[in-house]
Amino acid sequence: MDVRVALSVAEALERADALEGLGVGLEVYLDPAHLLDDGLFQRLRERVAYPLSVHLPFWNLDLLSPDPEIRTLTLRRLLFGLERAAELEADRAVFHSGIPHGRTPKEALERAQRLVEALKPVVRRAFLLGVELFLENTHEPGPEGLEPLLVAYPELGFCFDAAYARVFSRTPDPTPWLALDPGHLHLNDNDGVYDGHGQLGEGVLGHSIWLPPYLDRTLVLEVREDPTPSLKFLKTLEAASFAPPAASP
Repeated sequence: MDVRVALSVAEALERADALEGLGVGLEVYLDPAHLLDDGLFQRLRERVAYPLSVHLPFWNLDLLSPDPEIRTLTLRRLLFGLERAAELEADRAVFHSGIPHGRTPKEALERAQRLVEALKPVVRRAFLLGVELFLENTHEPGPEGLEPLLVAYPELGFCFDAAYARVFSRTPDPTPWLALDPGHLHLNDNDGVYDGHGQLGEGVLGHSIWLPPYLDRTLVLEVREDPTPSLKFLKTLEAASFAPPAASP
């Protein structure tokens, strides 16, 4: 399995030895506090030799913001984030659409159609840098809010976050989202009300039911504590998925 642990740039450097000992990869969140710290990125690149992906900046960013300054800032942040991804030799980068919470399915669909044009320079830059780009569900009410983008850009992958779907969308069932064929998954568990980033199997998201067919994709643990319990959960799930069928009596 391609399992990675999500950490900020600073946390990743501090915990690099521990992650290596666990035999997992890394997904680095490009948090604003450290985005311009060249030395930090250089040290991380020199230290990390295992598979690495990045999560592009997202706080208060929206390519379709009514405020033109926010639109400009968003584009700059996403493009610079891709440059950082290339510096780290990341193979892939995840980003959010920036949709505000509470949009109707019709509004989300209309917004996605407008976002197709706004996203063009980001998709182009990712292609030129050799970084595979994945769009993650966040506050979309349902998968129809992402589908136009995935159709417009066949090179754009889908990152599924079941926790976001359960807490923020109007489509808590993973099945419709999984129809978008995710190649990247963000994994944590919660109580169905708050996005608590708990360990797999300790909440209500039912990973053991729907996750097994996707164990061959890139799996990113977004848990706030030691990822070891969630890693054990995944290994148990993998063992059960590939166990030979019981012999007939």
